[in-house]
Amino acid sequence: MSDREHLKAVLDLQKSLGWKVLADVMNQEVVAAAMAIADNPKMTLDEINFRRGTIWAAKQLMDLPIKIQLKLENELALSTKDDKPKLQRA
Repeated sequence: MSDREHLKAVLDLQKSLGWKVLADVMNQEVVAAAMAIADNPKMTLDEINFRRGTIWAAKQLMDLPIKIQLKLENELALSTKDDKPKLQRA
């Protein structure tokens, strides 16, 4: 697949109902993990760090389509500039 096709697929993913469902579930999980930290004053430092890690991972997953979209758009912009014929100086 070309970068243009990859970009279209990522944009289609972001607009899909499936992605919206996944993002909603991930947001609920982030809130649940944060509330678990807040609701349990006797939580060990290791468990707090584990929950922080799950929150970070969920946020990274939710941001992934946008990161890929930006990367592909930048690659397309650069490849378009490279494909243009270069002017020769006299």
